[in-house]
Amino acid sequence: MKLCRVALIAHCYHESSARHKLAFLAQNTDFRLISPQYYPYPYGRREIDYEFNREVAVCALPIHFLSPRPTSTRWILESRDLGFREFKPDIIHVENEQHSWILCQALLYRKLYAPSAKMVVFVWDNIYPSEQDSKARLLEHLARINRRFVDFFICGNAAGKEILIQKGVPASRVEVIPQFGVDTGVFHPFTSDQRLSVRSEMDISPDEFAVGFVGRFVEEKGLLDLVEAMTQLRTATNRQVVLILVGTGPLETPLRETCTARGIRLLVLPPCRNDEVVAAMNSLDVLVLPSRSRSFWKEQFGRVLIEAMACGVPVIGSSSGEIPNVIGDAGLVFKEGDSAQLCEKLKLYCDDEGFRTACALKGLQRVLNSFTNERIAQRTLAVYERVAAS
Repeated sequence: MKLCRVALIAHCYHESSARHKLAFLAQNTDFRLISPQYYPYPYGRREIDYEFNREVAVCALPIHFLSPRPTSTRWILESRDLGFREFKPDIIHVENEQHSWILCQALLYRKLYAPSAKMVVFVWDNIYPSEQDSKARLLEHLARINRRFVDFFICGNAAGKEILIQKGVPASRVEVIPQFGVDTGVFHPFTSDQRLSVRSEMDISPDEFAVGFVGRFVEEKGLLDLVEAMTQLRTATNRQVVLILVGTGPLETPLRETCTARGIRLLVLPPCRNDEVVAAMNSLDVLVLPSRSRSFWKEQFGRVLIEAMACGVPVIGSSSGEIPNVIGDAGLVFKEGDSAQLCEKLKLYCDDEGFRTACALKGLQRVLNSFTNERIAQRTLAVYERVAAS
């Protein structure tokens, strides 16, 4: 029996391969995704596709940005009711921040067309009030108004829950659940032969120690710290090392020039779809997420960490934001910005195959226990049940 009618409003499911969590939700609810027809991601504009997970009903609507520079929170959908009049949702689930315009639109249309629906909101915000700049403090006025009309919050990280509690939201109305899980049918360890084949195609020799990063090439991702650590690693180990970067961004040219100047062998791969990056993941000996906190941002989760762990690849992360909580005891953490400490962690993996293998197994088990799409969908359904019964 279907639990209830759920309308999920989000802008981050344009790749149908990323909608696996939603497919599990749709098995237990009368579910509908309400999404922009396209979204301008850092890697370029992406239209919504329907290749996978066709069981997820999708309502794609034109998007309108309310500022000259598109941001993740300053958009609404061109619709008079967001489909609420026809669908009559029991739960409206918005995956965006408390001050976002799409949440304002959803709250208004709930009042007009689905007044009995409960409102669930997913937030990433992990910047404490004492750390916020003047713009964030201004946006907090809007967030404070919107919080009055939200029945339950899901936070993507532990700091988000602490911040909401500080702002007066009862702990009983907040749960920490990742936004995304891992599709273990896609992200999984390759066999030894498959791995050697992929490395051969990428021109990585069997004996090279392959260090990788997947994401945006921007300063806050700490890539310059990673290059510095690789420079130190070249003299600290007898093995040949190679740095593999998957993605793009404004730092690409400086990264290439620095690696050339320091004699670091560098491979840069263009950004690829969620279901295609698994081969690059499996070519690695270790994946590093060296993020650096800024006044406007801390690492909110680090999805590439759980994708790498699902591939049986050991991980290293900085102490920024949620990274230590994601890694747990299944990998290594260094103080953000400390390239010498990062080099020490890399050397541990580089010189001790047994330790590297043990961490890889721990990481894989951690993903299977806590970060699969099925597990995250189960926890989300439990929230829906609590909210529906309240």
